[in-house]
Amino acid sequence: MELTVEVSRELAASLAAGEELVIRLRIGQPDPPATPPVGPPRGPLAPLLISGALNPGDRLFWHRPRRRQRFTATVLASGELEVDGRRYQSPSDAATACAGASANGWTAWRRESDGAVLNTFR
Repeated sequence: MELTVEVSRELAASLAAGEELVIRLRIGQPDPPATPPVGPPRGPLAPLLISGALNPGDRLFWHRPRRRQRFTATVLASGELEVDGRRYQSPSDAATACAGASANGWTAWRRESDGAVLNTFR
């Protein structure tokens, strides 16, 4: 087996000046990805993700001015919402957890980019 490594002139000059070059070579199976790939989105938000109405990483907010509360959620590729590091299967589950009482997440959450109510995308 033969291995050839080509280096730039800058790297060659650094090596000539006494710097050390470390090359790690692994032969065999590659390491598995750090996190398993996400399958197709599931749950109530799946149709919105599939249609492109929502995208993974979109941020949603729920502002409750009388209570002086503002919550934010992130849309995940799995179809879940993440609020404060916790994942919820539906917008209403997330809103209920935030409010501490039953809440309709479809009418509560708005997309940060344009203020559109989540319910308008259904």
